[in-house]
Amino acid sequence: MVLRHLHRLSAGWLLILSACSSLAVPMNEPLRSAVGNTEYRLIDVNRFGGSESALVVVALSGGGKRSAAFAHGVLRGMRDIRVQPEGRESILLDEVDLLAGVSGGAFPAAHFGLYGKASFDTFPEEFLYRDIEAYIWGTYLLPWNWDWLVNPLVGTNDRMTQVYDRLMFHGATFADLARRGRPQVSINATDINFGRPFGFLPQTFDVICSDLASLPIARAVAASNGLPVLFSPVTLRSYRGPDCPLPPAVAQSAWERSQNDLRARALLETLQRYSDPEQVSWVHLMDGGISDNLALRVLLNDALLMEAQAEQLRPELLPVRRLLVISVNAEAPPNPSWPKQRIVSGLGQIISAATGAQISAYNLETVIAVEHTVENVVRSLRQMRCLRGSTINGYPCDDVAGGVLRINLSDVDEPEMRARLLAVRTGLTLPRDQVDELVVAGEAMIHQHAAEIARFLGPAQPTVAMRKR
Repeated sequence: MVLRHLHRLSAGWLLILSACSSLAVPMNEPLRSAVGNTEYRLIDVNRFGGSESALVVVALSGGGKRSAAFAHGVLRGMRDIRVQPEGRESILLDEVDLLAGVSGGAFPAAHFGLYGKASFDTFPEEFLYRDIEAYIWGTYLLPWNWDWLVNPLVGTNDRMTQVYDRLMFHGATFADLARRGRPQVSINATDINFGRPFGFLPQTFDVICSDLASLPIARAVAASNGLPVLFSPVTLRSYRGPDCPLPPAVAQSAWERSQNDLRARALLETLQRYSDPEQVSWVHLMDGGISDNLALRVLLNDALLMEAQAEQLRPELLPVRRLLVISVNAEAPPNPSWPKQRIVSGLGQIISAATGAQISAYNLETVIAVEHTVENVVRSLRQMRCLRGSTINGYPCDDVAGGVLRINLSDVDEPEMRARLLAVRTGLTLPRDQVDELVVAGEAMIHQHAAEIARFLGPAQPTVAMRKR
């Protein structure tokens, strides 16, 4: 009798779950244009708005809501920094051409990219002060959210896509980002097939012959925040094949130029795999922090491709005299107590130890690689400009400078505040007072570099250089 009741109860739950299994899984669409994703490219963003002579890139690190609040504060602080590129009055925030975000940093990047300065008024209530973890618990504990248990095409991150869309993005797609124009936004995830960063950018979607414009912003943010074990991968379809209107993604000339650059060759080999429908039909994405918690490696890849396409991009690149990369990093140092403990147990501790150790180990290498790449780009720009003439747009052809500025939470001056902020957990729910203190810290830290940034982005000063932090 008891078994019969249990059987009926189980059958009833299955019927309820089947009826509730209504999550629409947003699949990326094929390309609609024979020339690819032509909108929303970095060079076009730089040309239309802001100063054409300055290329400013801001990268927001992972680290849950701690990083989101700190990055939000840094962006707020950029409103107060006056700059004069080409002698024209401006503010640093208006000169940002590319805003990249990974994991926790993807939230402020996408929100600001979509709403602009209005984000400073609405982002705290829509995300920073919200109990996002309650939605995560609800995904697992509430039966009406168990679509992922009965439908193999639905994952836990499909539910979070809906949550982020309802709270913040309200159906917006990358076409809405393109219409705003500035800055270009790169939401970065990790392709678990190859262990490499995957940026939601036009050039990436060109390779898989997919239309970026129609993709929901919330879908990209969910992929970027797809913590392993807790969330399922976000899957994209590759439409590369006989019907794809694009030529091969990698030209032979690019291969020839990459012979002496191992990083460039590794990137081209990955793109070649994407371009082969026999090797890649589906792209499975998880948390971007797995491959790059600083949101900088997609920038590295773009710089390598830019060098490979230098001849085609020459007219757009010639005016550029200043390249500034601002890395905003809310990462805390590794847990100092674990090396002193006999046992590290618990699923949360194990996941944190495994992912945190990998992230920490590669961050320094990433920064070094970015600094090296910026030096190479500056050298290439000088050569390109001086081959054209002794002056470009009224400035000496060799008046080109680049730099990497690191805004790290771990560099907060006051010891007690620094210890308190670095101890803030990296989850998606934080007390309001911790959020507010992180925002204030972000504003204060970017303000400390106001004079340095203003000098660097000022009128022609061939000897100026951004000091590395």
